[in-house]
Formats: sequence, C-alpha cells, structure tokens
Amino acid sequence: MIKTPLIAGLALIVSAPVHGRSASEEPTAENFPAREAVEASYRLLDSTRYDEQVKASALPMSLAVFDEILSQNMEKEGVVLDDDLLQQLRSTFAEEMDQLVEEFTQDSRIEAGLVYARYYSAAELDRLTEIHKDPVMQKSLVVGPKLQTELMTVGMQNMRKHLPGIEERMKAVLEEYLSDLLTRETS
Repeated sequence: MIKTPLIAGLALIVSAPVHGRSASEEPTAENFPAREAVEASYRLLDSTRYDEQVKASALPMSLAVFDEILSQNMEKEGVVLDDDLLQQLRSTFAEEMDQLVEEFTQDSRIEAGLVYARYYSAAELDRLTEIHKDPVMQKSLVVGPKLQTELMTVGMQNMRKHLPGIEERMKAVLEEYLSDLLTRETS
C-alpha cells in the first residue's frame, strides 16, 4: 500500500529546483567581477573539464539522494514498494535528471565562472589553470565524480544514523513552541 506522504515526497524530489538565484544575489555594478577575471575563469573551467565533471557527477549524486530519500520515506511510512516499481521510479528519475543536466550545464558554467571571478583575479585564475595541467590534478578530474559520489553516500549514511536524534530535538522544539504559543493565547 502506498501512502500519500510517500507520493508527496517523490513529487517534491522531482519538482525541486536544480538551481536558482534570489534577487539579492543578482550581480550589480559593485559586485560584478572584472571582465578579465571572468574570461580567465572560463579558461580555468575549460582546463578542469567543468561540463564533463558536472555531467559525470550530477546523475550519480542525484540518484544517491533519490535512493536515500525514497528509502527513508518508505521506512518512515512502513511502505514496501515492488522492485519493478522501484526500478521504474529510479529509471524515470534518471531520465529526467539526464535531461536537466543537459539543460543546466551551460547556465551552471556561466554562474560558476562568475563565482570564481569574484574570488580570484585573472592572474590567479590563470595560475590555477596551469596547476590543473599537473598529472595528479588531471587524475583527480577523472576520478573526482566517482569519488564525490562515494563520499556523499558515506556522508548520507552517517547522517542517517543521527537523524532520529535530530528529529526528536526538532519535535521537542516544535512542541515547546506550540505549548508557549497556546499559553500566550489563553492568557
């Protein structure tokens, strides 16, 4: 039996924005980086094969998050889904993420370039580009997506151990807040 909160959770996963920017984060004349630094940031992103890195890491990471959230929701709701349904959900999610990754890679590259350019000068970015040509750095670019996915999975597993305690503390805070609110309203 599938309960509504599980379906709502799946809908939230699928509908969550991939990235976005609030109006306060929009570049202004004061915080917009120098053109030379922006150009150098794109040279750095090219040297790190940024687009390939995003594409290679986004899907495995998003699938790991999907699996973890689905598992948590199933456990919390006491729901067991058929293996075929689980695979269909996962495949559908993977297909959608593939499309999203293709669509947002270019936007994310532009934003990443601007972020780098805000923190580094053009000369510093060119130096970073040179550093990325080192064979060890090149290896880190090849294994990086797999490494990051594995590290994220380890982090999620460790977080899961602590989740019941966190939920209990949050529940206690909420109960205390509601109790105080009720006391104030009845006074």
